[in-house]
Amino acid sequence: MVTLWRWANGLAFLLGMAALLPSLSVAQTTNEGMIFLTRKQIVDGAMKEGKLYVTPGLDDSTIALLLKAFQKKYPFIQADGRVVDGIPAAEKQVLEMSTGKANVDAVRLHSTHYSQYFGHNLLARYDFKGMVKAGHLKIPLEMIDDSAGVIVWLGSQFGLISYNSKLVSAEKAPKGWESCLDPAWKGKFSVDTKPNIFTWLRPVWGEEKIVDFSRKLKDNDPVWSRGNTRNMTLLASGEVLMNCGMLLHSVHELLRKDPTAPVKTVIPDPFPMSQQEPEAVYTAAKHPHAALLWIEFLASREGQELAEAEQPGRSSYLVEGTLTNKLVKGGTRLSLCLPDCRIWEDKMMERIAVEAWKLPKVGYSPK
Repeated sequence: MVTLWRWANGLAFLLGMAALLPSLSVAQTTNEGMIFLTRKQIVDGAMKEGKLYVTPGLDDSTIALLLKAFQKKYPFIQADGRVVDGIPAAEKQVLEMSTGKANVDAVRLHSTHYSQYFGHNLLARYDFKGMVKAGHLKIPLEMIDDSAGVIVWLGSQFGLISYNSKLVSAEKAPKGWESCLDPAWKGKFSVDTKPNIFTWLRPVWGEEKIVDFSRKLKDNDPVWSRGNTRNMTLLASGEVLMNCGMLLHSVHELLRKDPTAPVKTVIPDPFPMSQQEPEAVYTAAKHPHAALLWIEFLASREGQELAEAEQPGRSSYLVEGTLTNKLVKGGTRLSLCLPDCRIWEDKMMERIAVEAWKLPKVGYSPK
């Protein structure tokens, strides 16, 4: 009787706790402490929340298109978002997130602060793989981070060498990474002080070869510059003849705005590529269920095609028919910097920019 009495009281206690903490009665947790939700729980939760705030890694016009399409798909969610671009803005957002003051539900992680999102436990531990395998979310499994499991990599980026085709003939055009070290280009080419493209060579070159290459590149007297827009301006205007390490989508954006721009590209060997647009749910998100639907939407064919139409070269290489998917199938030797490589990116950029180039910091903006 005593045992039965204790059991009944224990059951009453648990039921009382469930009433006080209704969220725990909805979400299931795995052995690893990951949160697992059914499709019904996700949609019902999003309907109760009714709102969503996001900070994707795309430009304002692309975000506006995606938000409009998302709200058409889920009219019960009022969605809004903005760009958090640049190192200072990323620093501010990470600080706000770590103090619980950030107004964001689904966040795009910035490469220069990648490790801090984990160090400060800023990402909600949703079991994306488990929910996808069970059919509760529709996301390509390969997009989901293997190590953390709470991040979905929604895009890709490629690194190129570009040159001014008006001032450089096809015969004298750069051939590959070796051109960045060729004395013939000394002082005539630009390099971004945020060297993320060079870190993507890690799977093929290894860390020490990248650092050695970076030291030799510095000895060839590059024009230091910061930002895709600035680098493209220098190149198109003829202030420099070549850029060593240009993002594919930056070239496409320039040529879309000005098809007459004298810019051509060279695919180097190895061809650096990284998974990009790492998106996760903020651990203190006010609308986490809506955030899950947003991430699923960005991973869908519809979301990818919308992003591709506005910003060619930033879509996921895992989605059939996209520009990045075609490049991966092109036969060039790739250096695929996947999530297990990306986790080293901020440390590698530090080694390149500060150790090898002797710059004050990663992303230094020369006056």
